[in-house]
Amino acid sequence: MKKFLTVGLTIALMAGSICGCSGNAAEESAVSEEASEQATETSPKVMIIAKNLADPYSTWLMNMCEKYMEENWPEAEYVVLDQQGDPANTESFYNQAILDGYGIVVLQKVSGSQDTDALLQDFASEGVRSVVINNEVSDGVSMNVFYPEYEMGSMVAAYAAKKLPENAKVCILKSTPSLFSSEERAQAYVDMIENERPDVEILDTQNCEGWSKDTAINIMSDWCQRFEQIDAVLSANDGMVLGAIEAAKADGRDVQTMQFYGIDGLADGCLSIEAGEETGSVLQDADEMAEATVELAKQLYADPDMEAVKMELEPVLITEDNIETFIEMHKENGVIQ
Repeated sequence: MKKFLTVGLTIALMAGSICGCSGNAAEESAVSEEASEQATETSPKVMIIAKNLADPYSTWLMNMCEKYMEENWPEAEYVVLDQQGDPANTESFYNQAILDGYGIVVLQKVSGSQDTDALLQDFASEGVRSVVINNEVSDGVSMNVFYPEYEMGSMVAAYAAKKLPENAKVCILKSTPSLFSSEERAQAYVDMIENERPDVEILDTQNCEGWSKDTAINIMSDWCQRFEQIDAVLSANDGMVLGAIEAAKADGRDVQTMQFYGIDGLADGCLSIEAGEETGSVLQDADEMAEATVELAKQLYADPDMEAVKMELEPVLITEDNIETFIEMHKENGVIQ
């Protein structure tokens, strides 16, 4: 459209000259400069880098980022790229951002353990600033929107402390070993048991590489063979605990008499709570996080020298008592049809 505007102005100037219309040279120069500025003006360019679009939470978060880009920043050009869970892809995508003229990158890190400080500092010095979402960073140059990991675990752990039966026997599901978010959430479960419910016995703790639901199914199937009594599964996210529920059903166990706890507030997790299977979760609201991220990106575009901002969002406990609110939220977002 801007090219047509420039052509139109040029034709108008030529027509005026042909018709013998006189005009002030300074005015003609001003019009020419304005046309040139319109021709060279470009739209904001934002590269959005997903952690892994095979992961349900990452997909939800990216869908919400696209929604708010289109609704709140329609003049911006954006692209969504997938790291496929491989941190080696991060730097190559940033190099692509430089080559393709993207001034802002929205980054969902592959993990909280991934050290991106030096990388993001280097690219900021080259004119590419970042908004990091879904993980906390302290690189001094990036905008940051995140939910606190240990606090989310503590919130659902406090609920579990009240619900678990006396002398309960529980199992804990974590993700990739040493992964910051997984370790922090699981540690909150352990601290709850040690400090508030010392009567509770932890039967076993297992890692599910990459938050894998399929791996969780296999682990829970093994637990069902090894342990006659399992009162609860405490999981670092909803996807894994939903796998545990599937495996418990397949083993013939009555999941309505067991307890299952997760984190994220995924649509499937909310439907499971509504069905009386998953017991509780904590909302890590992808909608709220995406909206805040797009607003920070807009501010950063308007002020490229803007100082780093760290925005910590507040998690919300999801239980059978308030589940309809979150079912409705996912319906409004189009995740639940």
